[in-house]
Amino acid sequence: MRLSFRDLLLLSCTLACPASAGTPEQLAADGDWAALLGVYLATLEKNPQDAKARLGAWRAAMRLGLFEQAAGLEAGIDAREQAALEGDRIALNIRYGRIDARTLTGPERYHRLDSALSSSAALAAAFQSGRQPDAEERRRLIDRISALAARNRPADAVALYEALLAVDVEVPAWALSDVAGAYLSLRQPRQAEVLYRRVLVATPDDFDANLGLFYALVESEQLALAQAHIDRFAASLPVRRHLDGQPNGERWSAEVASDQARLYADRIAEAQRRIEQRLAVTPFNSEARSAEASLHLARGWPRQGEADLRRALGSDPRNPGLHADRAEVLLSLQDWDQARAELVRARSLDAENPRVRQADRTFDLHDRRELYVDAGYGVGQNSNPYGSSDWVVDAWLYSSPLAERWRAFIHNYSASADFNGAWTNWVRTGVGAEWRSGNWRVTGETNGGGAEKVGVLGTLRWQPDDYWKLYASAESLTNNIPLQAVRAGVTASRISAGVDWQAHESRKLALVASSADFSDGNLRQNVMATWFERWLSTPRWNFETTLGADTSRNSLGYAAPYFNPPEDRSQWFTAAVENLAWRDYDYSFRQRLALTVGNYWQSGFGNGDTEAIEYHHRWELGRAMSLRYGIGRSLRPYDGEREARNFATLTLLWRF
Repeated sequence: MRLSFRDLLLLSCTLACPASAGTPEQLAADGDWAALLGVYLATLEKNPQDAKARLGAWRAAMRLGLFEQAAGLEAGIDAREQAALEGDRIALNIRYGRIDARTLTGPERYHRLDSALSSSAALAAAFQSGRQPDAEERRRLIDRISALAARNRPADAVALYEALLAVDVEVPAWALSDVAGAYLSLRQPRQAEVLYRRVLVATPDDFDANLGLFYALVESEQLALAQAHIDRFAASLPVRRHLDGQPNGERWSAEVASDQARLYADRIAEAQRRIEQRLAVTPFNSEARSAEASLHLARGWPRQGEADLRRALGSDPRNPGLHADRAEVLLSLQDWDQARAELVRARSLDAENPRVRQADRTFDLHDRRELYVDAGYGVGQNSNPYGSSDWVVDAWLYSSPLAERWRAFIHNYSASADFNGAWTNWVRTGVGAEWRSGNWRVTGETNGGGAEKVGVLGTLRWQPDDYWKLYASAESLTNNIPLQAVRAGVTASRISAGVDWQAHESRKLALVASSADFSDGNLRQNVMATWFERWLSTPRWNFETTLGADTSRNSLGYAAPYFNPPEDRSQWFTAAVENLAWRDYDYSFRQRLALTVGNYWQSGFGNGDTEAIEYHHRWELGRAMSLRYGIGRSLRPYDGEREARNFATLTLLWRF
């Protein structure tokens, strides 16, 4: 509702400080617009025809943001001043709009920003069509950059900035910070870094620019520089605010970012120590809680991470980013209904929030079809149980989710080996369905091929918490059979069961047992145990080891027409080093070199050494595709004779 002159007079008298005495000129020079408005309105109360007082009241009301009330004064001013004050009105609307965008939810959060952008839309269109702007228009265009960035329109903000640069319009530091953030949103961190550094030359203590530079360095993979920068900036901030002595929230935020710098650099144990110490001091701080969730997810504990996010939402229930993060974690936990509900909630709060958009992409990938291919090729000696050459292709094609919990799939397994110039083939094609919900995953398949009978396969997996995983399978006609047996017309059924205990991302113990019942009467029983440990983790390098042992027994022994020792056992130790050669957001390239040494004992033939070397490449080709391939050479004894085998492998995952 528009205020009357008397209401404006009362408002100005309320806002003005009693001590603000002086002439109108002095009050204007001091920027005391409330007191000045009161002076001019008091004059107009006595003499409504005073043109000077009316003009002065209009200017003061505009400076105070009382735009609708100022319009009622109908002051006669020139077009230039009218344009300048209209620009002030738009700028103030943008300032309030940025606050709304951070504090409100739903469509209303962008009402002021959209209004401000509408006010300068025609000017922007004319400028980008070639019109040269005057000084006031340049100011409005720069203000528009800020509004576009706050409205989550980074591409438009960058386009306008680059258009201004092209006509030599200087963009001030405060707007450069918004442009840098827009470049960062567009995944151009190097450009963002340049602009943030320019801002910090002008205003070294700018909190947002310092934090922005940190994230620009992180996202351009300059992790050591990022950590050094945020550590230095956090240490430079006072522990307490100067005015009231209260704890300095900016320092706290910078220190939490410093904790997370360790996570980004894969220094997870160090990050855990820091975050736990911080939570011990302020257990209910939302930023520290969010960092704790990131830590637990990095450690491979999604259930704990989801609980952290749930607690954070208890204190900040209208945060769209937290809802989006929780939706993604619930998706990984196979809590489909709750995951969808959280995403809907995040969208209702702010569908254009970057984290909500990220969650949208994650759900889009989940809803696609999936192709998984695991292939291998080997070359050895004629006496090798694998043959002189062999290959295998194991491929699954999954449908999109059906009724959330189901996926149908087609499975093809093809294997072939050359034994003394004669090829033996084993090809099975199956169809099946997979059911996934919560802690459970169950699959069933029926398959057939060649002259063999129809087979059925079932698997079961149960993961009750972040540490334990139990699994089992049963096959009436298994693919896990030597092709020497297939050549002799022998098939087998097989059952297996296993348990994994994963302490965190760097330590895992596994135990698996299996039993295969061959059609020639042979019963093969096998037990294998492994211990995986990652000893070194840095932004570029990982070093890890696997210690393993297995043993098997075969009831038919050497009477079988395939490699079938009555008893054998092996122990091995693998050391692997992995290098992240290159990464750009969802795209990366890694190299891995693994060396294995061990010992193999076979009943009737004694002990022999085993060695292997493998070299792999792994490509992440966006979030929808990954490709891994490698070559290797192994040496091990069979029936007392040491034999070599060269091999190559390929694994593909494609969501489409």
